[in-house]
Amino acid sequence: MNQSKQIKDGALMLFIFTIILASFLFLPIIAIFVLPIPFVLFTRKYGMKSGFVMLAIALLISLLIMTIIAIPLVVMMGLGGIMIGSAMYKGVTPYDTLARGIFGFIMGILFTFGFTQVFLDVNLVNQFQTVVEDSVETSTAFIEEMGLAEQSEQILEVAETQIQMMTELLPSFLVAAAAILALVVQWLSYKIINRTDKQKLRFPPIRDIRFPSSIIWIYFLAFIVSLFNQEPGTTLYVGLQNLFFIVGMLLAIQGVSFIFYYAHAKKMSKAIPVIIVILTLVFPQFLLYFIRILGIIDVGFNLRDRLEKK
Repeated sequence: MNQSKQIKDGALMLFIFTIILASFLFLPIIAIFVLPIPFVLFTRKYGMKSGFVMLAIALLISLLIMTIIAIPLVVMMGLGGIMIGSAMYKGVTPYDTLARGIFGFIMGILFTFGFTQVFLDVNLVNQFQTVVEDSVETSTAFIEEMGLAEQSEQILEVAETQIQMMTELLPSFLVAAAAILALVVQWLSYKIINRTDKQKLRFPPIRDIRFPSSIIWIYFLAFIVSLFNQEPGTTLYVGLQNLFFIVGMLLAIQGVSFIFYYAHAKKMSKAIPVIIVILTLVFPQFLLYFIRILGIIDVGFNLRDRLEKK
């Protein structure tokens, strides 16, 4: 009976997946956040092994619908969904579930890069550089037509520096993309499960996020090493830049978490931390630095414990 129900549930999830996959060409932004959900729901019920069986069948179906081009998309969505679903199956915490989901989507992204390079002879990094450079050239030509040739040279120099930086930080951008994708997919899955299974799955409050103190040592170790390696383009330099970016974002999240915690502890209006976060997103070049410092202090000096003692 259980096996029969598993087959029926699998067939239903595959049908839903196929419908979403078919709509990908028309609604790609929506579909990319919804495609992993059938894998999440099925794996949550029957475990990781069953999830990979579903992924194998989904790959066969995708080949019939969209040919070989669909393989990297299906693998990326499937891996992310399976990792989130298996974490729910094991009953781990929501943030641990999120971490596993991020890992699954990162693995899917790496597979996509490798697959397109080997089987489609397309280098996505080179394609990214080409698109950005074409955009810069178009903007420069427009500025020159407006009679601002001197400014166009300065803009071009700045743009070339930005292109180099964006290329070097591409791994960090991919991690950030995987994090956003995992967060949205997990949140949508919670909503569906809560409605269909009458459960109360949710993320804990932002104020409860606390990273281990080891993150500070990683940050400062990377800073010390960077003092002895200032040559752009080297593997170590690129690695350090990406490490700074990722750890810096984690410390910024820690800072935001502390702001929400402080507002809650002092019984302040919930609108205050929300407004601060919005202003940080609007003016990151000014406020993000201070948010990150706040995160460093919170992690390094246990600000919350000190507040609780008071």
